[in-house]
Amino acid sequence: MKNKTVLLFLLLILAEYLHAADPKFYIIRSQETRANAAYLNILDSEFFNGLRKKFPCASSLSNADVNIMLDLERQKELLGAGDMDQLSNIAEAMKSDYLVSLSVTVLENTTTISAFIVKKGQDKVISRTVESVPTDDAINAAKRVAKKLIDDLYQYNSQLCREKTWTGTIKIEQHTNEKLLNADDSGKPGGSVKSDLSVQCEVNNDVAQCTVNYSDQLTGSEGNATTVASCTCQTDVSISVFDGKTSISVGMVKAYGTSSGSLEGGGGFSSEVTIPLGGWSVDAAIGTNTRSDSSSGFVNQGDLTITWSLTKK
Repeated sequence: MKNKTVLLFLLLILAEYLHAADPKFYIIRSQETRANAAYLNILDSEFFNGLRKKFPCASSLSNADVNIMLDLERQKELLGAGDMDQLSNIAEAMKSDYLVSLSVTVLENTTTISAFIVKKGQDKVISRTVESVPTDDAINAAKRVAKKLIDDLYQYNSQLCREKTWTGTIKIEQHTNEKLLNADDSGKPGGSVKSDLSVQCEVNNDVAQCTVNYSDQLTGSEGNATTVASCTCQTDVSISVFDGKTSISVGMVKAYGTSSGSLEGGGGFSSEVTIPLGGWSVDAAIGTNTRSDSSSGFVNQGDLTITWSLTKK
C-alpha cells in the first residue's frame, strides 16, 4: 500500500509538468515481448495517429513516457489487473480525461489484440474491441482495433474538441482638431472643429458589447454647436489570426444624443441626434504578442488608434 501511495505521488508530480491541451488521454500498453512488440507498436501508432487526425485538440501520454520516472515492474504493481476503480484513479492522477488500454498477446499461431477506453468519472468502458486472428493477419487486426476505438470516440466529438471562441477587449480612440476656412471669404476668420471618440468593446466570439462615447464641438464666426452622443450597444465582430498577423473587423454602431448651439445675432437651437459610427477594421497587423490562439497589439490609422487584447479558448 505504501508503494502504491508513493507511485501515485510520483505520477502527480509528473502530471504537473504536462501542459497539453484538453482533452487528455493516458495510454497503457501491455508488457512488450519479442513476440508482440511489432504488433503492439502498430496498435499504439494507429491509435495515436487516428486520435490526432480526428481530434487535433487532444493530447496523449503513454506508460512509455511515465517510465522516465517509474520502472516497469513498479508501474505494473500500480496498474494491477485492470480494476475499474484503479484505472479511474490512474486517469485522475495523470490529470487525464480518458484512459486507453492497448494489449497484444501472441500464443503459438494466434494473436489476440484487445483495447478499451475508460472515461474519467464513469464506472464503465465506453469502447471495447477484441480480435483473435492468425498471427499473419495481426498487423491488419491491430489497425482494425485502433480504428474501432477512434470510431467509437467520435460520438464524443462535441465534448472532445469544442469549438474555441475569441474573447477579450477591443478599444478604439479617435481625437481630431481641425481648422476650417471661411467658405465665403478666405481672408476672414474661419472656424474649428474638435471631436473625440471612445469605443470600448468586450468580445465574445462574433459579438462585441461596446460602450461608445462621442462628442464634437464646432466653433465659427456664425455661431457654435456642440454634439454629445453615447450608447451601450452590440455589434458584430470578426477576428482572424494567420501567419502571425491579425485581422479585425468591428461593425457599425449608432450613438444617440443631442446637438445644441447658438447662432450669431442671438438665438439658439437643440435637437436629438442619431450618429452612425464605424465600422472599423485592422488588416493583417503584426501585434506585439500574436499566436494562433492569442493576439494583442495596436495600430494607428491617422488620428484613429485601435488596441486589442484577445484570447481564443
